[in-house]
Amino acid sequence: MTKLLIGMVRTENEAILMLNQLRQAGVDSDSLGVVAKEQLNLELISEKAGLPKPLKGAGTDGALGAFKGVLAALGKRKDHTMSAGKAVRRLAGNEIGEETDDFVLTLTEAGISEEDANYYEHWLMQQHLLVIVETSEDEIAQITPIIMKRD
Repeated sequence: MTKLLIGMVRTENEAILMLNQLRQAGVDSDSLGVVAKEQLNLELISEKAGLPKPLKGAGTDGALGAFKGVLAALGKRKDHTMSAGKAVRRLAGNEIGEETDDFVLTLTEAGISEEDANYYEHWLMQQHLLVIVETSEDEIAQITPIIMKRD
C-alpha cells in the first residue's frame, strides 16, 4: 500500500537539499514532490532537484493569473497551491486558508489525518513548503529520517 510522508521546510534551499537526499537514498523522482503557495517560485527547486516544471492549477497563468495574484495579495481572493513533481500533481491549484477545505480534503483523501492536513495547510500559509514522498510500507524506515529531519 502506498503511503505519503510529508516533510516541512522553510526555504527553497532546504527543499532542494531534502529532495536531493531522498534521491540519493534511492527514491525515484516520480515519487517526489514539493508544494507551496502559488506566490512562491518553485522553478529553481524543480531545476535543482530534477522535478518536472511546477503546476499552478487551472486558470493561474497569463494575464488572468497575474490579476488573481494581485487579488490574493489584496485579500480579495483565496490563496492557491502550486506543486512540482508527479507525486503531488493533485495538489496544484488547491485553495488554502480560512473558509476553504480544498487542500485539507485532498490530503485526507490521500490518507493524511484531518488534524495533520490542517497543520500542513497552516505551514503553507506561512510561506513555507512541503516535501512529499509517495512510498511503500517497506521504504518508510529508510525515508523517515530524511523527511522528518529537524535542525
